[in-house]
Amino acid sequence: MRELWWIALASFRETVRDKILYTLLFFVLLLVGFSKLLGDWSVFDRSVVVVDFSLGVMSLGGLAIAIFIGVGLIQKEIQRKTILTLLSKPVRRSQFLVGKYLGLVLVLVVNVLAMTLALWGVLRAAHDGFDPRLLLASYETFWEMAVITAVALMFSSFSTPVVSSLLTFAVFLASHLSGGILQYMETMRKASAHIPGAVPASPLVEWCARIAHWTLPDLEIFNVRSQIAHGIPLPNGYVFWSTVHGLGWTVFLLALSSLWFSRRDFN
Repeated sequence: MRELWWIALASFRETVRDKILYTLLFFVLLLVGFSKLLGDWSVFDRSVVVVDFSLGVMSLGGLAIAIFIGVGLIQKEIQRKTILTLLSKPVRRSQFLVGKYLGLVLVLVVNVLAMTLALWGVLRAAHDGFDPRLLLASYETFWEMAVITAVALMFSSFSTPVVSSLLTFAVFLASHLSGGILQYMETMRKASAHIPGAVPASPLVEWCARIAHWTLPDLEIFNVRSQIAHGIPLPNGYVFWSTVHGLGWTVFLLALSSLWFSRRDFN
């Protein structure tokens, strides 16, 4: 555990010195601030627009951090050959990988806190109250960031940065859209039986959507923006099971990453 904690802290310090992180955080905070203008311009309830848009920006900010920082977390060590020095010490490759991930998780925690404070400031400036349930939305957003970062780390453990970035983005889209696509296909199937001219979706598309839905982490489970913005209560045990889902997928992805990383040759 001492080696793991040392690697995590070193990774945290390295990441917070990365200019890309501050650039991403700046744009995310800028968009959160922009949500107030959208709320003022919108014909809908201002607080609903501000909360929904800001939480969506936080989710996309997590994706950007995973792609631009998470993917390069291992690749930087490989390109600079510092990984050879680290692995020559009494540190297992799995410890190195998990320590790097935990360091980035600490960065995610700081970023989520910063974005939540920014949202609180926007709501205060708009003279809207801060619903404590927004902390729940931030918590779910953190788990979404943690899982997609683990996905990025898994791909970067055996692939190039460009390919890893594209695959991470593809997983993000597929995991969010697959459930909605399946619901749409079911609706079209029922409609085609009662409405003349309604054409059901292609079986190939449905087959691909089902594979994505059952083999990828369900990131949509962490999307509680609409419920929080509109004051809709979450089902009993929702937070618990979403946490189990996020933690389970994180452990599985890190184990898979460690397996592939342990077989990689750095000579």
